Amino acid sequence: MPSIDGIELQQLMCNNEFKPRWESYTLDDIESDEVRVVSELTAAKHGTEKGELTGASIYRNIPMAPTGQVFDRSRAKPCDPTTWMPVGNTTVGTIMAVGREVTDLKEGDRVYRHGGFRTVHQGKGFKKLPDGLTPAAACCLDPADFALAAVRDGETIASPRCERESAGAIGLFTVQLARLSGAIDVVAVDPIAKRRELALQHGATMAVDPNEVGDFGMASREWFKHGADVTIEASGNHHALNQAVRATCYRGRVVLLAFYLGDARGLYLGEEFHFNQLEIISARACSHPQRELFFN
Repeated sequence: MPSIDGIELQQLMCNNEFKPRWESYTLDDIESDEVRVVSELTAAKHGTEKGELTGASIYRNIPMAPTGQVFDRSRAKPCDPTTWMPVGNTTVGTIMAVGREVTDLKEGDRVYRHGGFRTVHQGKGFKKLPDGLTPAAACCLDPADFALAAVRDGETIASPRCERESAGAIGLFTVQLARLSGAIDVVAVDPIAKRRELALQHGATMAVDPNEVGDFGMASREWFKHGADVTIEASGNHHALNQAVRATCYRGRVVLLAFYLGDARGLYLGEEFHFNQLEIISARACSHPQRELFFN
């Protein structure tokens, strides 16, 4: 089995049946501008990675046109969802070797970057772990980044009544960031009791079980006189998105934070969306340039 400095080189792989396994891999000689890192902690991003593993993500089947901004469906090529793929989103570790041209990092530094479940990583783009930032917190920077984009694009600072659909990792960050941005009332929605408890601990003024509420269009008019000013949908479920639309006030804003897959069954744009003149905003932190910047 390949190894470096006594560390076996293994990476976590998975297929569309969600049965992970460890596989061996090799590393090339370290380049002058690279670092080699022994992994300490790695986190997955299950929503995005699920679509990649199942082949439901559009980029698994259809490439982006060379000019960008549109998928070229004339070049569609179905992927094989049974293919084993590496998994993992963010990794934290300690530098064990540096290339001769690397000046901002040294052996022994603790660093982080996007990366999968591997015993040893090698490459560029690693950032030094700041004092006070734990490895677990560093692995949360990606979901926090996307949550911040949703709160920013929802203009939550000017919207006192907000609702959050899904209180998973990203949803819980949106709860905290919405309150920090000035939201007065924040309703978190999630079927899992522990998540609702965490939402209340981190700033939500109300946390509800969607299985008990049922009709969010009517319920939101009981919580807020005219409905929520901003609704952020983070579950990726089209039925939940439709409820988010119904829960939003006249000329309000619905922010889509999730990565939606497949047909939009359960979403009806001829109802409240049409009659209430709602805005639907896609918030994607890693798409550039950001919407505030000019674009030709």
